[in-house]
Amino acid sequence: MIVLLDDIKLRTAEEFLPYINAELKAEEVNSLDELSVYLNTAAEEIEFLVSDYDEIGDGEKTFAARVMNVLWEAKRKNDNIKITMM
Repeated sequence: MIVLLDDIKLRTAEEFLPYINAELKAEEVNSLDELSVYLNTAAEEIEFLVSDYDEIGDGEKTFAARVMNVLWEAKRKNDNIKITMM
């Protein structure tokens, strides 16, 4: 599975969480903690294509950085998680 994360989707939880739920088609993920648990145990391969991360404004980087921390940590723990920065 490939999940595209662009700068728009990474700015706020209100935009990110509904999008990630639609893309993952798994149990509902209501927080970054729940996303972390899901990704750490995912049995299928999931590749995150992260686009235009550097376009995110400083005021919006906090949430985006938290998302990226979850993704990188999941990649370290689970060989099924891949991240490609574009």
